Amino acid sequence: MSVYLESEKRKARYEFLTLRNKIEPVLAAAYSADIFAEIKKLSVYKKAKTVMFYLSYGSEVVTDSMINFAIKEGKTVVVPAIKNYRNRSMYAVKISKLKNACQVVYGIRQPEINADGIVEKDNIDLIFVPGIAFDVEGYRIGYGKGYYDRWLESVASEKTIGLSYDFQITDKLPIGKYDIPVSIIITEKRIIKVRVAH
Repeated sequence: MSVYLESEKRKARYEFLTLRNKIEPVLAAAYSADIFAEIKKLSVYKKAKTVMFYLSYGSEVVTDSMINFAIKEGKTVVVPAIKNYRNRSMYAVKISKLKNACQVVYGIRQPEINADGIVEKDNIDLIFVPGIAFDVEGYRIGYGKGYYDRWLESVASEKTIGLSYDFQITDKLPIGKYDIPVSIIITEKRIIKVRVAH
């Protein structure tokens, strides 16, 4: 990544994270409930047997109630997990209860990784992706570690949905050749369907 691109991404990350961190928890919960109401209407969600959520961290769109609901519905729910800081790989790991996410890596909750719990990408029907900011073309900026972009490289884009508050959406983000767009972004105000060739 060029120094210029890295600098632009850092600026965008700081700007949108500062904005997102100002959201009141009560408002975040209300917006997150609105977002999940839209998710439940989607045919791709209704049909999905195995769904990947992220375990919300900080001021992200809150996913705990979404996860609980999906588990009660009988869906197989998987969440991201990282083995350690040196191993740059992310895994999708089955979770049957939120309290099983008792490990913390980079401040983010995750379940223990074991061979029985890992689910291969091809067996996941729908993947919800977090972000600090998204643009209208589906590109996102995360925390800069690159875990999601590496993991999404071999995933069909139509499986991916970004979850975002509406104020996190911008016209254009600085992007590099390894950045992977999502196919849909859902906010508390709208659904943005992105045309991506990936």
